[in-house]
Amino acid sequence: MNRSLRAILLAALAVALAPPLARGAPQADDEETPVPPSERRGPSTPAERKKALTVTRRLEKDPLGKGAPADRRWLFEWIVAIPDVNVKSCSGPLDFLVEQQGTRHARELYVQSVFGMAAYIIEHPKKQAEDLEVQRAGVESTLRAYRSLVERDSANRWPELDELLAAQKAGKLGEVMKQAVDCSGGGGVPEDAI
Repeated sequence: MNRSLRAILLAALAVALAPPLARGAPQADDEETPVPPSERRGPSTPAERKKALTVTRRLEKDPLGKGAPADRRWLFEWIVAIPDVNVKSCSGPLDFLVEQQGTRHARELYVQSVFGMAAYIIEHPKKQAEDLEVQRAGVESTLRAYRSLVERDSANRWPELDELLAAQKAGKLGEVMKQAVDCSGGGGVPEDAI
């Protein structure tokens, strides 16, 4: 998928995932207010990185929870805004989700891979976005969220994700990733995606 098409799809994804936020009381873990991506800013803070990890894991466990849309919006905006955690969305085994936007939570599952990659980079700061381990962490984050969705409602099944789960269970997800991931034409999360 070329960079322009991916940027457009990510922009549509961000808009679809970002319903107007209710301006109510902040959640217990809201230590920082979201920073609009259009503002230039410095590196992420330790509190923001901690919150990003917490939010990523919460979305894996309950991708449709009450605060999930606001969590996704904050996390996506934060990833776009910060200069020190760079995520690259490469072509790979989750591309079918981009093509199926609007179907069985495809948007939520695809963007979860972005969050999983960011979490991995936070935990392993020497890794680069193109590293296969980073890309794999994104897929694994999506698979955790997918399992949660299927547990909630079996109608949320995707044969492609079931195949990835089977490969993971068999210890062959690494092989699948080596064959499927192509970072040569992909790009990062564009600043104008939101």
